[in-house]
Formats: sequence, structure tokens, C-alpha cells
Amino acid sequence: MNAPAYPLLRDAVEHARLAQQAQFWSADAAALFETAGLAAGGRVADLGCGTLHVAQMLNRFVGPAGTVFALDSDAAVLGADPSTGDAARVIVTHGDAYASPWDDGSLDAVHARFLAAPAGRIDALIGEMRRLVRPGGLILMQEPVTHSWHVPCASDEWPRALALIRAGFAHRGGNLDIGDLLAQRLGCAGVRDIRTRTVAHTISASHPYAKLPLAFCDSLLPLWRQAGMVDDGELDNLRAALVRGIGAAGATVTTFTLVQCWGRR
Repeated sequence: MNAPAYPLLRDAVEHARLAQQAQFWSADAAALFETAGLAAGGRVADLGCGTLHVAQMLNRFVGPAGTVFALDSDAAVLGADPSTGDAARVIVTHGDAYASPWDDGSLDAVHARFLAAPAGRIDALIGEMRRLVRPGGLILMQEPVTHSWHVPCASDEWPRALALIRAGFAHRGGNLDIGDLLAQRLGCAGVRDIRTRTVAHTISASHPYAKLPLAFCDSLLPLWRQAGMVDDGELDNLRAALVRGIGAAGATVTTFTLVQCWGRR
């Protein structure tokens, strides 16, 4: 398997973060599948599925007559996902989202979320998604753009922390602002009827998802050290500033913007 490098640690903490992330964005995922017209009875795949939350949602849309395939390169996260009634009807595969095992044109829809941002190779991913769907089939992608992301910190501490997070993703070939390119790259791949929806949320700093920057700092630390991007003194100062900002009374955090883009082969 030649899976792209993942910039974050693959451990139980990261698996819990992925589950929290899936729950936070679940209503927006449902809105995407509803608006895109995901049909009952279809054969669909979720590439880079992480936890099975999105695959379970896809299963609810296609219903008992449909089939959902969920694929991820991290066997541990697939094994860690809680088994539910919905999950029992999802076919789970350990594999490379950029070289999936299914036949050309065998699916009615294929979805990927937060996959190109860490793993990169956007054109290769779109090419694989296009290969999998039948003519007229749906390609659905969800990726971030960080321009709206804001944590209340003094001075330039948040811009510096965000620059480091972006650099950590880029160091492994990813792009935390890849959402800006989705429509363009889908169009260049011959996807038609492309539509885009964007959403960001402003939440109380006490919300668990507001602590995402801290989770990224902790998970990217080994990569930053290895690449010489930050020393421990600066990192301690930045992390302390984030903790103060998120912990301030009445503080709010604005998330990155989620770009949802979809079209048909």
C-alpha cells in the first residue's frame, strides 16, 4: 500500500478527535447529501472515512437497498469505531483512497471529507473518484479553508500558531486551504454541474471543538521538531496563549470554513 503520509499522530487521541469532528460537522454533511440528491438504493463509497460516522449517515440516505463502502488507510481507526446497527451494514475496507479496490464506474456516488487537506495530491484523488463513479454519478468533496478560523489571542499569537499548523500539513504534501481549489480542480477533471456550499460556525470557546488548535499543536509537535519549524520555548508560549484565549470568559471561536463541492461525472 502506498498511502500518502498523514501529518498528525495516529493514536487514540487522534481517533477521538476524528469522532468529535464528525459529530460537529454532521448536520452540514447531512445538508450536503440532501442537497446533492443522494438517492436511495445507490452504491456509494466514503474514501478516507476515518471513523464510520459519515459512512453510517450515507447508509441512512441510501437505505436498506443501497450499499456503502468505507475505506481508510488507518486500520486502527476502523477497528476503534463503535459498532452500531448502521455500521453493521457498511462494508469496511483497509486500503489506499488514492488506489481503491473497486471497479471503474461501479459506484453511484463517492465522497471524501478532510482527505486532500492532510494527504494532498488533489488531482490524483479526484481522478480516482471520477474513475469509480458511473457516468452521471455524484462526486462529493468537503475540505477546509482557514481564512475564517479565529481564536481570541493577544498580538500575533494566533496568526503564528495558524501558520505553523498550515506548515505542518504542507510539510507532508497537504494543504489546509485546499477547499479554495475544489471547484477548479473538479472542473479541470471534467466533472460537470459543479455546485459549492460553504459554512463556518462561531461557537463558545467552552465548546469542545473550539480546542481544535490545541489538539493540532499536540499532534503536530513531533513533525515540527523534526523539521525544525519551532523550538519548545516558542511552542510553550503559543500553546499558553491559546489556552488563555480559549479560556477567557465569554470568548468565542470561529471555525475554519468548510467548503462542500459536488458535481457529476
